[in-house]
Amino acid sequence: MLRSIMVAMCLLVMPVLSHAQADKLKVALVLPGSVTDGTFNSAAAEGIKKAQEKYPNLQVSIRENTQVAEAQEALSAYARDGYDIVIGHGFQFADPAKRIHKRFPDTWFIINTAKVAEAPNLASFDNRWGDAGYIAGAVAALLTESGKIGNIPAIPVPTIQEYDDGFKRGAQRINPDIEVMSAYVGSFSDIAKAKEITASMINSGADVVSAIGNENVMGTLQAAKEKGVVMIGTAFDSAALAPDTIATTALINFDVNIDMAIGKVIDGTIEPKNYLLGLNENGIGLAPYRKFEDKLSAEDKAKIKEIMDGIRAGTIDDLPEIR
Repeated sequence: MLRSIMVAMCLLVMPVLSHAQADKLKVALVLPGSVTDGTFNSAAAEGIKKAQEKYPNLQVSIRENTQVAEAQEALSAYARDGYDIVIGHGFQFADPAKRIHKRFPDTWFIINTAKVAEAPNLASFDNRWGDAGYIAGAVAALLTESGKIGNIPAIPVPTIQEYDDGFKRGAQRINPDIEVMSAYVGSFSDIAKAKEITASMINSGADVVSAIGNENVMGTLQAAKEKGVVMIGTAFDSAALAPDTIATTALINFDVNIDMAIGKVIDGTIEPKNYLLGLNENGIGLAPYRKFEDKLSAEDKAKIKEIMDGIRAGTIDDLPEIR
């Protein structure tokens, strides 16, 4: 009897919110770049927009272009202002969140693209970037005519390294003799440098390129458009920016991350742990081929489907290591 009473009391105090209460949630999204970068930050902004559509009265604040030195204060300021959920979009928010989260027990700190967690109120949502890169590399290998492709990552941090490694492995699965070029920009925001590196790869024969990061991706897109080569996008489906250049995009579905985080806070199931989302969780995907539908044969498309089915089933044994 006493046990039953105690269980009932615990259920009464669990932080489970109804949809009406959920509409009163205050959610902050702290971004390292601009919502118009066409990739990483755009994808997160789209995710928070979808959350607002699901919960129309959700109170949302977005802070863009947050520098590393500003990260801790940006997270703290939102918590002091009574925000229920503060989402740091990027690995650079992990350490600042670890330093401050215990000071604000009424706020859940959620970090995207990092593997960090700590009781009572710090969790992270990461995606299988290596799997996404693997799919992108396979598509690039099927589209190339020169047998040379390139990837231009921003800086060597775990998620980006996973994508880069996956891009190489996926391409080599299709064609073991393919030449895969890779060179880091050294910056998330240096568009000119990314354009220069991409142009150099194209001049060396690459006719399909990819890029991963923030604003640096726009430099690769500019070079690809000017040189008339194909690009595989990353994270955010920005084909509308260059429909004759972007064949498809290796999607990182941050809307799923954000929706899952908010949903788990609402129903009280959020835990201080890392949630890792792949194809099976709809955390990654592949955008439509659109204008490039006819560039890939039915056999080519079947190969991509076979790879994606294999990733879902866990039967592909050369996927990149999760760092």
